[in-house]
Amino acid sequence: MAQRRPLLLLAIATVLLSGCSSVGGIGDSLTGTPPADQLPPAPAPIYAAGDTFVYTENGQPTREQVVSVAPDRVVWTNDSGLIWTKDTALVTPQLRWSSHPELGRGQQTIIGSPEQLFPLQEGNVIAYSVRGSAENAPAGWQEEHRCVVSGQEDVQVPAGTYTTFRIDCQRKDFLDSYFYSPVVQNYVLRVRDFGTGQSRKELLSVTLANDRTRDLPATIAGTPNPVEGPTVQQPVTPPVAVMGPTPVPVMAGDSAAKEPVGTEAQRADALISRLEDVVARLEKVAGMDAAQGAAPAAVAAGRSAPRAAASTGGGSSGPWAVHLASYRSQRSAQDGWKVLQRKFPALKDKKLVTSEFDPGNGRGTYVRLMAQGFPNRDAAVQFCAPLKASGQFCDARGPLP
Repeated sequence: MAQRRPLLLLAIATVLLSGCSSVGGIGDSLTGTPPADQLPPAPAPIYAAGDTFVYTENGQPTREQVVSVAPDRVVWTNDSGLIWTKDTALVTPQLRWSSHPELGRGQQTIIGSPEQLFPLQEGNVIAYSVRGSAENAPAGWQEEHRCVVSGQEDVQVPAGTYTTFRIDCQRKDFLDSYFYSPVVQNYVLRVRDFGTGQSRKELLSVTLANDRTRDLPATIAGTPNPVEGPTVQQPVTPPVAVMGPTPVPVMAGDSAAKEPVGTEAQRADALISRLEDVVARLEKVAGMDAAQGAAPAAVAAGRSAPRAAASTGGGSSGPWAVHLASYRSQRSAQDGWKVLQRKFPALKDKKLVTSEFDPGNGRGTYVRLMAQGFPNRDAAVQFCAPLKASGQFCDARGPLP
């Protein structure tokens, strides 16, 4: 029974992922083996504040922690200070995020019912739409996502061996394969296939805030539950007091949006805002230190930058540049350049340079906006300091051709 795959599932998968052979397909062997027996259908994960998951992605470890939970909404943060909101459907993308180096803050709305994927069992299929926008992509985007539960597999990751439900999701430009373990209450492995290469995110350790899965085995064969093993010593983010509810953001025209409403959801949004303020203050303090005591008014307006550039021979010439923002199109970048020049007069004598890039996460091609005119990296870094202090993304790049 463990190795049977219904013909109906194969037919559904073929229809769902037709035209997607460039990024792999459902049922491709990734790492797992059929389990000795089948797990019963699994309900949606239950998250709790304090749940901590440590992953490694392509050799880079990162720690993710649940900060707050409301009905159908979970607020996460990681050890890089990023903050984002998701629902409990596991396979859906972020609903809201506090910062992105290329896109800025943004939000997405789920149109459809992805929660119908649960309880997980082989053959379950969902399809839903994602509509989103960000500070540097105001025109937004809309994509169709499709997911199918392909079966169960035993997978081995650094945290242990787990019997998992494999869920394959076709995104716009890539295929996501999640290996969900009920005992972990999250995926233990995510494989992202771009057609030309793969990205693997594997579980290193997990610490749940309570013992809700204590009596579950890690594998159907009875491997002891490793969740109570090595623990993460410190939470990612200290508790932040919620000062009161704030309106839940709802995108115009999305009557079917999955963003919940109500007091708990509003408090979750308030918590996100508070966390964002904490991060912004920390970034501002760091920026002021880098500016070496620049006057607060000048730092806030970015007016100390010309003097910083001049002190290192800056002016309007030189091969080094600073990356300030990214946009969906050249036209948006041109408009953004005008806005930035008005906001930061120090950019008036700099040269606009753009280049296209793919962030590699399936969002497509973007246009990177850079201001060129610095003789060396030190001048570019010094120019960025007061801009960062005012909340503007700024990164030295070069030397440019």
